[in-house]
Amino acid sequence: MPPTVRTKDHPRKQYKHSMRKSPYFVSLCFLLAATVLTLLNIYVADLIHVISRAPGPTQFETKYGLYRRCTRSSSVPNFAFLRPSQPLRFEHFEHFPQDPAADLQTLRQPTIGEGEGWVCQSFPSRSECEQFGEKFCVLWSTAGYAAQLSLVPCLASLISLLFIFLHRGQRTARARARRQQWKLVSGTMLIHFILQLLSISLILHVFRTDERFEAKGSHLDQSFTFGVASALVSGLMVILLTFTGLAARAGKPWAAGRSARKARRHRRTRSGQVVRVPEGVPIPPDQAVTVGEVEAAGIGVDERTALLSGSEQVAEGGAGATDV
Repeated sequence: MPPTVRTKDHPRKQYKHSMRKSPYFVSLCFLLAATVLTLLNIYVADLIHVISRAPGPTQFETKYGLYRRCTRSSSVPNFAFLRPSQPLRFEHFEHFPQDPAADLQTLRQPTIGEGEGWVCQSFPSRSECEQFGEKFCVLWSTAGYAAQLSLVPCLASLISLLFIFLHRGQRTARARARRQQWKLVSGTMLIHFILQLLSISLILHVFRTDERFEAKGSHLDQSFTFGVASALVSGLMVILLTFTGLAARAGKPWAAGRSARKARRHRRTRSGQVVRVPEGVPIPPDQAVTVGEVEAAGIGVDERTALLSGSEQVAEGGAGATDV
């Protein structure tokens, strides 16, 4: 009986799939939305809205932003009592936790108007930090710094995404960029999410603990909503992009695109060579290859017609290679 020679199977090299462009386009939309919401959170002076009712026909409204405070006075609608013959003095308001006297005093200082009777100035001022304690100023300023720093990861993510869409070079270089950039974009937007979460958490803590916000009419307003929405958008972007990137690495066609589809006219031999299969010949599952693996082997193929775009020879061994 002749001896049987067993051929050793060569280890199969793992092919690295790249990601499609569409997930990056969706990520760009999420990024722009998160950036706009962050800017609104920083520059719209409406994080906390306080309404204080004075003992008379006048009420005082104050809006607090990260860097500005806006105040206005207005008449109480349907007020049933006559207006006092003498102007009310500041002593009449001392029992209000909001301290309207301090707000009205800001009208005498250089201010910036916002329309509809609002008068704004920088906040918090050094005098207020000395009056109400440094703890409030430290927490409020930290929230502002965190919100501003969160714009830096947005800028880094924008540059990375634009590099993917505008990069011109060899096809392999563009595929390598799409295969790797999702890690950078996800990492930077995770930093943005953490900074935004820190900012809104500090504002919420101050709102719940500071005495100036204990008035009945105090509530969180639209700028705070912008901050929460910005954190949610960036967090959702991180989850979706990371999930898509891992799916592309695993060879899922919906994430990796054409390169992860199974080639119908090519297979891999036990020696590791990619060879063409005649039409109608079944391909064993353990010998199936993807379109990306066929292209990486140097074979240009049209899977619809099974015709080689170049020569009829196969890469790494020629057309005569067969299974042994």
